[in-house]
Amino acid sequence: MIIRKAKPSDKKPILSFLHRTFQWGDYVANVWDTWLARKTLLTLEENKKPIGICNASLSKHQLWIEGLRVSPKFRRRGYASKLVLRAESTARKNGRKISRMLIAQGNARSLKMARSLGYKVEGKWWLYNLRPKKHDTTGHTATNAKQLKNLIDSDTYADSWEWFPLDKAAITKLIKRKRVVVALQNKKPIGVGIWNKSELDCDVLQLGYITGTKTGMRMILHFMQNKAYQLKSKRIQVLLENKTKLNESYLDRRMLFCLMRKEL
Repeated sequence: MIIRKAKPSDKKPILSFLHRTFQWGDYVANVWDTWLARKTLLTLEENKKPIGICNASLSKHQLWIEGLRVSPKFRRRGYASKLVLRAESTARKNGRKISRMLIAQGNARSLKMARSLGYKVEGKWWLYNLRPKKHDTTGHTATNAKQLKNLIDSDTYADSWEWFPLDKAAITKLIKRKRVVVALQNKKPIGVGIWNKSELDCDVLQLGYITGTKTGMRMILHFMQNKAYQLKSKRIQVLLENKTKLNESYLDRRMLFCLMRKEL
């Protein structure tokens, strides 16, 4: 068993067993070339054949683990854990002190593996789908971090299915990139959202964080529907913390995920 950096020749044998990962297939094919170019993709080989992968992305503050896959023929041998441990070792050597990953609530086997390695549930997030629609909305791009001070109630936000720390520096950077939407009522902020274009699907917009009053969040959702309509996006993915209550009839609730965290 060898763990190494992935190479172009790994793609075909790895993708050959990924069409059964989920009921609808797998997203790895959409991002393989990006991961390979970033040199963040690890491959596990057995008898000189690639039989597992793990994308280990290092950002400024953390290690993010995703795309952890092992061929069905080689499961229950601890290979997934070995990939994670190798990624963590690299992260420590590069000064990272936190590792995160996302696992579906219903994936008991992966949750058990993560817990055995010292990961704990940091939070739970729902995935909703939302259709683009031409909408009148008073939501607009935020220009001042101060107006969001009393609204932000999370330590993380999602960007193309990767969760990042949501601190003052991150908010300031996101505002400069025009990625923060705010809803106002009587000149007071009542809702805030953070959006991005999905790297997994080029025709999908993603709302990686939303909070506020019921009216404020509805205004944010209308803003996103209108933006997606203008950009001719196929759909909008809304990622919502489990603690945030949002019951809109036009939201299609899909799946609950566990955000897992480990101190390295």
